[in-house]
Amino acid sequence: MTSKLKLSDRLNNIGIGFGDRILGLVLLLLIGTVTLSFYMLHTIKNSEVSLIEHQKTRLNQAARYFDHSFGTGLRIYMEKQGAAKKSREERIGIAAEYVNRTIDMVHRDYPDVHIGLYVTDLDVFFDGTKRLNENYSLRRKKAFEETVKNRTPTVQNVGYEEGGIVEVYVPLERNGEVEGVIRSAEYLSDAGYYNKRRKVEYTVYVLVGIVIAFGILGAALLFRQLVNQVQEIKGGVRLLEDDYNRLLPDAPGELGEITRAVNRFARKISDLNLFNQTMLAAIDDGILVVDTGGKIIIANNMFQKMLRLPEQCNDKNFREILPQGSPFQVLLDRILNEVRDSRNVQASWADMPGSHNVQEYLISTFVLKDGPGNLIGAVLCCRDITERVRLREKANRQERLASLGKLVAGVAHEIRNPLTSISCYIQHWQGQNSGDQKALATVHREMSRLDTLVDQLLYFAKPAEAKFRMFDINNLIETVLSFFGEVFYGKYNIIKDLATPIPSVWIDPEQIERVVVNIIFNAVQAMPEGGSISVTTAVRDEEFVRVSISDTGCGIPAENLPHLFDPFYSTRPKGTGLGLAIAHEIVQAHGGHIEVESNVGQGTTFHIFLRTRGD
Repeated sequence: MTSKLKLSDRLNNIGIGFGDRILGLVLLLLIGTVTLSFYMLHTIKNSEVSLIEHQKTRLNQAARYFDHSFGTGLRIYMEKQGAAKKSREERIGIAAEYVNRTIDMVHRDYPDVHIGLYVTDLDVFFDGTKRLNENYSLRRKKAFEETVKNRTPTVQNVGYEEGGIVEVYVPLERNGEVEGVIRSAEYLSDAGYYNKRRKVEYTVYVLVGIVIAFGILGAALLFRQLVNQVQEIKGGVRLLEDDYNRLLPDAPGELGEITRAVNRFARKISDLNLFNQTMLAAIDDGILVVDTGGKIIIANNMFQKMLRLPEQCNDKNFREILPQGSPFQVLLDRILNEVRDSRNVQASWADMPGSHNVQEYLISTFVLKDGPGNLIGAVLCCRDITERVRLREKANRQERLASLGKLVAGVAHEIRNPLTSISCYIQHWQGQNSGDQKALATVHREMSRLDTLVDQLLYFAKPAEAKFRMFDINNLIETVLSFFGEVFYGKYNIIKDLATPIPSVWIDPEQIERVVVNIIFNAVQAMPEGGSISVTTAVRDEEFVRVSISDTGCGIPAENLPHLFDPFYSTRPKGTGLGLAIAHEIVQAHGGHIEVESNVGQGTTFHIFLRTRGD
């Protein structure tokens, strides 16, 4: 910062408030103006007195000069001229010649001074003109008589306006007697009195004008500074609406106190906002707060994650952000219209139309009211209970399966024991060529089918423990397709479209191979006369790998799809209804799921979703 600072900056640095500066400026203007007014009056008065005194001095000097230049006196001169024997008019003429000579001499040195002599013996006033009897008034006559009587100079001021005059009456004494009165006078206008007074007044007026101009300029600067500071505060307050961490610029005086108070308030709001954001981010429940118009005030991270909302959704209407027809939108509209809380409403919702990935939510809504009880908004709290519902369903399913497993295990053992004995006898008879060989082959085939059924029953009742590891799903598909290509060579057109590269999946390879075999075998049974089987792999959402198996068989009616994975459910006369049920159980145990698409007369597609991570 330079050493040359503006006055306002200096005042800011020493901490003088705006109100104090305004008061100081007002006092300065008042005191300065009043002082200058008194000074003007005093100066004008002193100037008038000084000018008058100067005029008096000058007139006295002219009168003394006349006195010194007048010689021995008029009476002596008149005696020398023999005036005593002459008439009064002749004496006046002799006196006029002598007096006018002196007047002319004085006029040469004092051209602006009106000089004259009143002669007491003749009662005539000589002023250098011929108007001897008409050149003085009664006022002057009285002044002449007073001067002769008192033998002291007399001064008279006749007016101070234009045409004013200053007169000095000085007695003319010779030989101890007053012969007359010297009158010296000067008009104030001739002496430049009024010009000088005008100059003094002009100077005073200029000084007053300068003080007033400085006062107005100072007031303008102060108010301009105030307006600038207020504008800065207004701009800062607007910015605070978007960023509570921004501070208003410091200002001097009272405005500085306001900005510091606003900054403290903004910091408290910022701290409170940070606390609320931290708290909302730590809550496992999704929270959405809207006002009466539906504008989103708060949407915490969990709510945005649940519904895959954009990060910047505040200040937008929830009807534009939330999915159409979702339970969240329905419940918010209901509470804003009915102004009635809803608690623990369980709702199901799929994030994509037609998706089998249905999420379960527990939703509560609460009204927000101000102090007088007016509605100001609503709060929606939702909790994802999908895992809880699935665990409960799985537990119930496991209980049912456990009971079924015990029954199946008992039945399977009871069936296997006699089947073993019968199978041994049939093999013995076939070895000895005893009995009808065709009938025995049929019996043996049916016994093998029953044995396979017993194996499936036992696996379903007590699945083998999974041994998870990261595995390349494409290699597993290649192995299974090679097996089927050899077994059904030429009968089925096998098409494969395997994505490369593709992430490894977290599976038990033997169990997932059983799933793929069961589904492809199911496709083969749907096309007894042959057809096409298509197998593709792809990445889904970076968390799953999708294996799709399609056939061109007869398809599955829509009413059968919900029961497709139920145990012992089959639409074929000789079907066990366990192949797909086992496949479904295995995939679910791997943290994945199976989706089915089917059109009657066109074929069926199974989508198997397997996780790419083991967490």
